[in-house]
Amino acid sequence: MPFNQANLAMTKREFIDAGQPSAMFCENFPRADINVDGAIGATTLLTCSRIGVYPGDTISKISVITGATAGGTGTHNFFALYSDITVPALLAQSVDTPITTPAANTVISNTLATAFVVPAQTFSLWVCFLFTGGTVPTLMGKTIGTVAAQMTALNTLTGVTNGLAVTATGTAGATAPATMASLTQIVARPYFLLQ
Repeated sequence: MPFNQANLAMTKREFIDAGQPSAMFCENFPRADINVDGAIGATTLLTCSRIGVYPGDTISKISVITGATAGGTGTHNFFALYSDITVPALLAQSVDTPITTPAANTVISNTLATAFVVPAQTFSLWVCFLFTGGTVPTLMGKTIGTVAAQMTALNTLTGVTNGLAVTATGTAGATAPATMASLTQIVARPYFLLQ
């Protein structure tokens, strides 16, 4: 989110920590909170995190950061945005740009096929990453709990439908599924950046 969005502005500390962005900038949590090199969903699974957005935001690019484990023999990788409803529906997808061997400790970015404008009355989305290959890279992120079952219980207590970070049924191909299915709670929430 741009810093100058009046009452929707990020805090001054977040603005400075983010490098003082002058255009669209939205992260699912502050990068200063990254504390884990986390395993993500197996090949062909979507790895997703809930992210706060503002109506009118225009999203054109999504990025993640690989951890110490590089990817290998990749055949597909893409990003997708899904609605934040009980059965999340596909809203937008990046072009599939296979990276055969995504390096460790590096940024993976991709541009959406069509820029997505957040509609009115929408304040959160699911942002997802899918990697298909022999070795799935780890992603830098944040630990949000210790046991997935405990996080699921907390979701019930707070009335959150699907939690903060999940894996979901993906695809072995180049096109994201129409909906997120078979959501499974994970405790290492990957860091996502929307621009």
